[in-house]
Amino acid sequence: MCIVSDRHEGILNATAAVYPEIPHCFCIFHLWGYISDQFKKHKDQLHDLFHAVANACTIQKFEYFMMEISKIDERVPGYLHEIGYERWSMLHSKVKRSMAMTLNIAESINSSNKHARDTPIMCVLEFMTNLIQQWNYHSRKKAMKSSTALGKKYDKLIGVNLYEAQKMTVRPATDKLYTVFEGVKRNIVCLEDGICSCGRFQMDEDPCPHALAVIKLNKLMPADHCSFYYRRNHILATYETPVYPIPDESTWVISREVLENVVLSPKGRRNVGRTRKKRFQPSSEKAKKKRKFSCSECGQDGHSRKTCGNPPKD
Repeated sequence: MCIVSDRHEGILNATAAVYPEIPHCFCIFHLWGYISDQFKKHKDQLHDLFHAVANACTIQKFEYFMMEISKIDERVPGYLHEIGYERWSMLHSKVKRSMAMTLNIAESINSSNKHARDTPIMCVLEFMTNLIQQWNYHSRKKAMKSSTALGKKYDKLIGVNLYEAQKMTVRPATDKLYTVFEGVKRNIVCLEDGICSCGRFQMDEDPCPHALAVIKLNKLMPADHCSFYYRRNHILATYETPVYPIPDESTWVISREVLENVVLSPKGRRNVGRTRKKRFQPSSEKAKKKRKFSCSECGQDGHSRKTCGNPPKD
C-alpha cells in the first residue's frame, strides 16, 4: 500500500499522523506543475527530460537524464534530491507495482468510485475489489490476444517509425557508430549503448526512426532494442496476480487489540448545506463557450441584421 498525492502540506501532515508507516509518493503530474512554476525560464526544455527521469528503469538512464537536466538548470537536480527520489522516481521507489504510472491511475480511480463513496465502508471495499478485478481481467485478456512481441501501443509506434526510417540514408562511421542522414540533417546512432543524438532513443526507451534505419540495415529485430517492460510477457506478468473477493465476515481473524479499540466519530462541525460532489474549478479550466450570432435577415452566422450585407431579395 502507498499514498499518492500532490505536495499539499495538509495532506502530508494528515497522512504522517494517521499512516506513519505507509510510504507517501508524489504524482509526477503534480510535481511537474511545481517545477514548471519555479523554473519557468526552462520549463519547455525540462518537460520531456523530467518525465524521462521519473520513468527511467535503470541507473544509467536515470543518471544520464539528471546530467541533461543539470546542463539546462543546475538548481533542478538539487530540488528533486531534496524531495526524495523514492517519492517520485520509478527506479528508486520501494513500492511494488504502484509506481508504474503509465497514466494518472489515482485520478481514474477517483472518477470511477464517485458514486460508491456515499455507501457504507464495506460496500466501498466490495466495489473497489470488483472494479480492480474487471480492470485486471480486461487488461490480461487484451495482452493474451496480442500476437506480437511488443504490446499493441509500442508495436504500432514501431511501425510508424519504420515508415519514417525508409526515407533515411545510413553510413557506418566507426565499428559502433552510424551516421543517419535525414535530408540535410544527420544523427549519430550507437545501438550497443542505445543512444541517438536526437535524444529520443534513450528518452523513450524504444527505437527512434534513426535507430530503426540502422537496425534495418543490420537486419536486426526492433523488439530487441526496446525496453523489456514493453514486451508481451512482461505485460502479462503485470496482470497475472489474481484479485480475490472479500471473504465472509464470519471467517475474519481479528486481533483483540483491534476489537477493543473504540473508533469515535471525528471532532468538528459539519458545514451547513449539501456536501459538494465536485471541486471548485479555476477559470483556466472552465471551457470558454463562445456565443454564436446569426443574422435574422439572411440566417448566416457571424453578423447581425444591422451589419448584414446580403439581405433577402423581395
